[in-house]
Amino acid sequence: MIANLFEKTTYKAYLSSLIFSFFTVFFIQFCKNYPFFSLQIILNAIVFWAIFVFFILMITYLETRYAYSNYSSVHLLAFPLTFLFFPHGPGLVVSKIFLGLMLVYSKYVYGRVLFSENSAKNLFDLSFIFSLILIYNNSLAIFYLIPLAMLLKQKYRDMKHFVCFVLPVTFVPLFINAISIVIPEQIFGSFYSFMELNLWDFTIQSNSEFLWGIIIILSVYATIFYKPKVYQQNSNPENISGFNFMSFWLYASILLGILGLHVGAGRWFLSFIPSAYFIGIFFNKIRSRFVKNYLISFSLIAIIIFKLIDFKILNL
Repeated sequence: MIANLFEKTTYKAYLSSLIFSFFTVFFIQFCKNYPFFSLQIILNAIVFWAIFVFFILMITYLETRYAYSNYSSVHLLAFPLTFLFFPHGPGLVVSKIFLGLMLVYSKYVYGRVLFSENSAKNLFDLSFIFSLILIYNNSLAIFYLIPLAMLLKQKYRDMKHFVCFVLPVTFVPLFINAISIVIPEQIFGSFYSFMELNLWDFTIQSNSEFLWGIIIILSVYATIFYKPKVYQQNSNPENISGFNFMSFWLYASILLGILGLHVGAGRWFLSFIPSAYFIGIFFNKIRSRFVKNYLISFSLIAIIIFKLIDFKILNL
């Protein structure tokens, strides 16, 4: 069964993830473009697949840098499986790829602030990353709450850490504004956006959005009931802090989605990576191999049928 391929982080698991991701991306491209199909669509799918795999490998690599992590081999399956449930937009957006990369890397930097000797330098890096993502959307200033919360701790409550936080916050936006005067507008056009409130009226715009709501609910469930406890066996401050960071990312994405502080058509774009992360934890907590295989297989078959019907490829 499918889950058996991802019991351990081996070459077999990596290869299975690559193949599964390939079919996932091409299936979505097929559904979105049906009944049209061309060489350009195939090339776009290959590029998207390469980027998607890069994200999975990057997250996996960064998680292996921790001595303790909530990340397991089943996440290699969780990301492509969760992607099938995601309400897909029209295509690739460079600014969203940039944002995803920055936030994925910021989780690793956050851990470095907490568990490395050079915490001030790493706090500067974290503040710099969060200042960069403001190019995409000013509402992402919500992520400044993470370093601000750290500055409240006695360990970081000094002038050195404060300056390391404030410098990027002050000078990165000034630098971006300065070069935007010189650089042609079309280069920054897809990046630089101002906050614009567009409240969600809690009506489901599509069937895919309804399914994604279920994924978000399961992810929130995982943040509440599967949070590592200090007293638990194999628990460690590293995996607790990583869990907390991803929880904040998930909750922030939900808040920004509800308030409509997104850019473009992807109201729930920010929620994909943390949701896939927690869906992986959800699967990992299922001890019965039979139940896990059944749930994954049922989810896969159901979402494939749903997509075919939703895109009007299959008529009932």
